[in-house]
Amino acid sequence: MRESAVMISSTMPSAKYSCSGSPDMFWNGKTAIDGLSGSVRAGGAAAPTLPSPAIPGSSPGRGGEGGGKPAIRYALAAVKGVGAQAMSDLVAERARGGRFKDLADLSRRLDARSFNRRQFESLAKAGAFDSLNPNRAQTFAAAEQQLRQASLAAEERDSRQESLFGKLDPSFAPRPALPLVPDWPSVERLQHEFAAIGFYLSGHPLEPYGKSLERAGVIRFAELPAGLAANEGARFKLAGIVVDRKERTSARGNRFAFVQMSDPSGMFEVTLFSEMLSEVRGLLDPGQLLVVTVDVRSEEESLRLTAQRIEPLDAVVAQAAAGLRVFVGEARALSSLKSVIAREAGGRGRVTVVLDLPSREVEIAIPGGFKVDPRTRAAVKSLPGIIDVHEI
Repeated sequence: MRESAVMISSTMPSAKYSCSGSPDMFWNGKTAIDGLSGSVRAGGAAAPTLPSPAIPGSSPGRGGEGGGKPAIRYALAAVKGVGAQAMSDLVAERARGGRFKDLADLSRRLDARSFNRRQFESLAKAGAFDSLNPNRAQTFAAAEQQLRQASLAAEERDSRQESLFGKLDPSFAPRPALPLVPDWPSVERLQHEFAAIGFYLSGHPLEPYGKSLERAGVIRFAELPAGLAANEGARFKLAGIVVDRKERTSARGNRFAFVQMSDPSGMFEVTLFSEMLSEVRGLLDPGQLLVVTVDVRSEEESLRLTAQRIEPLDAVVAQAAAGLRVFVGEARALSSLKSVIAREAGGRGRVTVVLDLPSREVEIAIPGGFKVDPRTRAAVKSLPGIIDVHEI
């Protein structure tokens, strides 16, 4: 274990978290967790949780703010492209001047000589600045601005010249406005998180699809052993996000592939033989959400999964989703709702609108079928005048 690694206090649910980070950067206070290519599993009676890395309260070495509770401590230095030295310098500054209050405070105190744009952006993707600014996309976009402010502050300190605000509390100094950037959508946010950390930390891209996938007969990878033991057959439907693909050539000259995928219960690998591979190769790029029908064979202590069918997840969900019940609070929301729903025509989902009139509540079914998925639900819910959206 590297004593110089900057660790954070974190916790995680009692489930597997697929991970591809450096194994010596994980520590739970008692046992080093080897998470290079396997899963991180919480143990013990009190299962910890696992929030994102955090700049304001992290400590170097094996410390951190566990609060006496079971915790997984994740090294900020383990965030891809960051490094231990820059994090150690950052923690030293925090020890000297106190916790960072916001991004402006951080930029004023940051040593720009040991911190570059790539490091800042990687930490933004990982969620390390969430307590300073919850909008990760905005923090990411502000990387160059924040480092420029850090350089200007350093030049001022080095020249020993007092600025106009030199005698005031630094918190009263002018703060550059952050770029007006909407936060990343949930799936994109998690993709950036995975790229920076090596696993999905604050959630999983498949979680919003839970009910629709159940209706489509999809199970989680962790449920396969129980399914096999119950003699339910050897063919199952799984859903996952593509993490990696490795193609090989057999002795007979046929192409085949091993596709690594992840669902909320862990990582799994699916084998595709030549015919299937040629049909769906375009769907196998990292980040693609898929539903995979597999034949399962038990081999010693592992399961061999062979793909029989692969479909885009959105196409499966659109056919399986029952629909949406939209609660409308303002009449002006109806035209916007109509525009969003019209774009999703052609599916099997039903959409009903609930109007809260002065005398009574009225529910109206919109004619036709619609492609209903978590993106549709999120788009509807974000409309002004929409009170709530329920999946039905």
